[in-house]
Amino acid sequence: MMAGWVEMGRSVVKKVAAWRSGVEDPAGLRDLVPRVALIGLLALLTLVLFPPPGGYKMVAVRVGVVAPEDIIAPFDFPVRRAEEALTRLQEEAAHSVAPVYTLRTTAADSAAVRLLAFIDRFERLPQGEAIELDRLEQVSRVEGRSLGLRAVELRALADPESRDRLRAFIRQALPAIYSEHRMLGAEALAQMPGTQIAVREPDGSEEIIPKDEVVALEAGAEIPVLDRLAASLDPETGRLALQLIPALAPSNLEARPALTAVRREEARRAVSPIRGEVLRGELIVGAHTRVTQEQAQKLASLSREIDRRRGGFTAEDARAGLGTLFLNMALLSLFGFYLYLYRRDVFADLRAVSVLVLVWGLVTGLAAFVHRVESVPDYAVPISLGSVLVAVLWDARLSAVVTLFLAIYVSAQGDLGFPLLWTGLLGGLAGSWSVRCIRRRTHFYETLLFITAGHALALAGLALTSFWGWTDFGIAVGWGTLSAALAVFLAMGLLPVLEWASGRTTDLTLLELADLNRPLLKQLLLEAPGTYHHSIIVGNLAEAAAEEIGGNSLLARVGAYYHDIGKIPRPEYFVENQRQGWNPHNALPPEASARIVSRHVQDGVTLARAAGLPERVIDFIREHHGTTRLTYFWQKAEEEGPVASCSPGDFVYPGPCPGSKETAVVMLADSVEAASRVVREPTPDRFREVVRRIIEMKLDEHQLDKTDLTFRDLAIVEAKFVGVLTGIHHHRIDYPTLSLHAPEVRDDAAGPLPSVGRSPA
Repeated sequence: MMAGWVEMGRSVVKKVAAWRSGVEDPAGLRDLVPRVALIGLLALLTLVLFPPPGGYKMVAVRVGVVAPEDIIAPFDFPVRRAEEALTRLQEEAAHSVAPVYTLRTTAADSAAVRLLAFIDRFERLPQGEAIELDRLEQVSRVEGRSLGLRAVELRALADPESRDRLRAFIRQALPAIYSEHRMLGAEALAQMPGTQIAVREPDGSEEIIPKDEVVALEAGAEIPVLDRLAASLDPETGRLALQLIPALAPSNLEARPALTAVRREEARRAVSPIRGEVLRGELIVGAHTRVTQEQAQKLASLSREIDRRRGGFTAEDARAGLGTLFLNMALLSLFGFYLYLYRRDVFADLRAVSVLVLVWGLVTGLAAFVHRVESVPDYAVPISLGSVLVAVLWDARLSAVVTLFLAIYVSAQGDLGFPLLWTGLLGGLAGSWSVRCIRRRTHFYETLLFITAGHALALAGLALTSFWGWTDFGIAVGWGTLSAALAVFLAMGLLPVLEWASGRTTDLTLLELADLNRPLLKQLLLEAPGTYHHSIIVGNLAEAAAEEIGGNSLLARVGAYYHDIGKIPRPEYFVENQRQGWNPHNALPPEASARIVSRHVQDGVTLARAAGLPERVIDFIREHHGTTRLTYFWQKAEEEGPVASCSPGDFVYPGPCPGSKETAVVMLADSVEAASRVVREPTPDRFREVVRRIIEMKLDEHQLDKTDLTFRDLAIVEAKFVGVLTGIHHHRIDYPTLSLHAPEVRDDAAGPLPSVGRSPA
């Protein structure tokens, strides 16, 4: 038995070891595993972001919307107060708590000390003299403020007998005043909220008294016990006592703010967040009735209760989750099958698939965020973010397909529904088709307008079918515009990162590389000016031809700029950089010259990678000569004698052959530009014959076999090359007063055509 299991294990190990990476066929098992894993991870992420509902599915309604069906409570649940109402009730409860004060038993003694000290001020005044009122007023000030004493009262304070009577009265009256009354400063009492205060007695007991029973201490304040006792005094002393004692007597209530704050916090916590209960089977909202604010609160409470009950994982939850996971993976697998059938280049590139999954997951995450924010409508999910990113990184066709799958996928999650499906489809497709040619950053604003228009069309249809008012439609268009802006600006920020992650080269990067002030191009200009000029003309030729045959004209121009940078290390070995009358190849054997010349391809790749050029541009360096032969040096070797020691491979460029329209056009433009330099009769017919001969030669050498160029494309390329060359080499007038041309021998019209291909020597 054990031997059987061992043998089975060995068989499995052998099968695993036999996996092969499907370089030619990316559908091999070893290649499918990471792609299926990515699909599984994306489906699991979606399941986490949009967990399936339990046994009860909430109907998505909001205040003012007509309910499509009866909504009945599936179980008993409490109705929670709205956050605003709960906060308001809590603050009302806190303010209803009476502020706490402690009764000071030593307040009467403090008052006596203060009042007697004030009276003693007047003992230091000279006796028996008429004292000026200004002096008396100055002496009576307390902490820089006047007590409001009148002249007769000030004169009484200046009289020793009146002072003695006042002292005796103060000692007698203060204990009775402080025992009968609760007193507080007038300013503090005015700022006190509420209508009651809590007073803690010295024995620990506490009583609640109305605020209006507290005496507000200020000059002339009414104190009942003081009024009764002052009646026994003479009029002058009585008026002085009634004015002076309330002004200087300290409060016998001491505030306890910490204890008050604790009690108010307890009052806030005591307010119940529950305001009612809904019983199982109770009708919450009737079908075809408009949802009220109270009903919406009940529905919100029901939703919270459902979420709370989902805290435990049940078999029903597992079943619903498994079904959702299966459906998500099925749709994602269909998209992967589309890539395998129609976009094999993307399917075979694991980096590209990973970036697509990343973009898909990003949009799904944004959808989950929007869905959880109650104030944001679900149709504001920026599906067009994925459309724009895929269109810029790849093309509009793939972007349109991604938009279709992504809109269906996201709208199927939770209860996002048809509004998101329509806005996502129309806005996303508009974004896909508007990003056909991004040559400036401002083109993104045009994309924003297209996406906004797509959203507006979808929302207009929804407004008509759902009978929205103009206000609702205007608000919806505003959300659609914000969604479009979020998609475009996020795409602008994410593009550099995703471009690096996917290994793609967008037109925006190509525009940066087309800047002639780039260090590598400036070095080419300084080290090999002839090659630099040749590259610029090749770029013009390639751009004009690529645009006419449906290729990427910007890529062709940039590739042409950099295709000969390998000549920078040894510029003097190439004819366009040689000074007249000096050729270093004259001192070298042909095979050495051939190695030096063909070496510029590998040197160019090395320089390009050191400068961080994208692989799409490096392809032009590798492929612009293909596997053609260095005919000049091969013939020279044959002329010099036997070439038994030389291999034909020594006189062939390393290749590979061009693999795209753009690299093929640059190969043709490179040869055509070189040949055009030796055409002595620059007429359209002569150029046409040269271009045609070069194209035929490349076809005979099978250099264009890997491209999808048709004969029609080659005819268009020929016509564009002839037009550009004619414009460059047009006939100029030789002014009689200043001859700029030395006499030269012209080719006979019937003479042979110049040799195609350029001798590097």
